[in-house]
Amino acid sequence: MLLKEIIFRTSAKKENTYPFNLPWFLQTDKIRFSTPVTILVGDNGSGKSSLMEAIALSNQAIAMTGQPLLHNPEYAAIEKLEPYLSLHWQQQNKRGFFFRADDFISFIRETQQRKYDAQQELSQIQDPHSLARIPYLHTLYDLARLYPIDLDKVSHAEAFLEIFKTRFRPNALYLLDEPEAPLTSENQLSLIYLIHEAVLQGAQFIIATHSPIIMAYPKTDIMQLSDTGLKKISYDQIPQVSFLRNFLDSPERYFSKLFSDSDDL
Repeated sequence: MLLKEIIFRTSAKKENTYPFNLPWFLQTDKIRFSTPVTILVGDNGSGKSSLMEAIALSNQAIAMTGQPLLHNPEYAAIEKLEPYLSLHWQQQNKRGFFFRADDFISFIRETQQRKYDAQQELSQIQDPHSLARIPYLHTLYDLARLYPIDLDKVSHAEAFLEIFKTRFRPNALYLLDEPEAPLTSENQLSLIYLIHEAVLQGAQFIIATHSPIIMAYPKTDIMQLSDTGLKKISYDQIPQVSFLRNFLDSPERYFSKLFSDSDDL
């Protein structure tokens, strides 16, 4: 284990404004991590993303794009929580990153822009032996080494998995917020395989997800966020799992209640 525990300091809990009014902050004293993979589950608005962002900011993590999170206006509200979270480590390092599904397309565009800019600069240097070419050649070499496939010419799912395949490292902490977003069920299993390979090399993952497939990762701690705070539950207790099982067993029951003309379907 890398990150062992997060302790929430109580001095700010009297405030009734976001983010200090989030149930997981108001009603939770600590989170202990006992497995390499921890799954955060809960309805929309339960605060999963806010918790992930708070952990990332407290760890001074970088985004998958390489940009720091601290002092980023997008995280200004959550950054107020950072002084009230105390992270306790077994082994701390700066490896890993914070990933949000919303950042994925931006990352692809930025990577392609770096490649295009380097190619354009090289085309302006007429002397093939000029030392001015070196930094741009290095950029193209690094991108080709990190991403052997052209990320702009494959599907989002293929690019998504390729990025994780090339960026997961041993002994690193990864914070993944809804990583299943662009993936089919089969490709979610591919992602689980990549996660497991990294775990075998000492990596640790904290994952916020709505996917029953990701939630099923074996021997993991599942923590549910709700109006009553945060508690550990089993896979079979996850509301999304129960709902999906019931729906797949008899979808017509749900449609009969949802549609007024269900008899004609």
